[in-house]
Amino acid sequence: MSKLDQAIREALSQDEAEQLESLGAPQGMWNRLWGVFCSNIGPWAWYGMVLQLTAFVIAIWAGWNFYFAETGRTMALWGALSGLMIFLQTFLKFWFLVQMDKMEILREIKRLELQVALLARKQESSSSEAIGY
Repeated sequence: MSKLDQAIREALSQDEAEQLESLGAPQGMWNRLWGVFCSNIGPWAWYGMVLQLTAFVIAIWAGWNFYFAETGRTMALWGALSGLMIFLQTFLKFWFLVQMDKMEILREIKRLELQVALLARKQESSSSEAIGY
């Protein structure tokens, strides 16, 4: 912990410090993923999850047909479909990771905003006490 962090902790009241700690506590992967589903893009996240499941089922089905295909042309077509569905799943998983990171960055920005607001309020009250208001 740096000297600045220590000074911030000393300047805050108990309730303010607890609020700051709750925002600063690290989240697990499952909590971060659930945060994407509960955010303002939640409906898109649910839609993406349904697409991932659908792409998985289609990829398995296409892989099965690829394995039992009789000609090279049909093998190529089933293999291309399976590969395309795997690519779609990879893209959607990457999108979820990006959204999880975005939510983590927004959480950190909110934590910094809270620190600045609390310190500004402390400084304002200490300057008004010094003036005699």
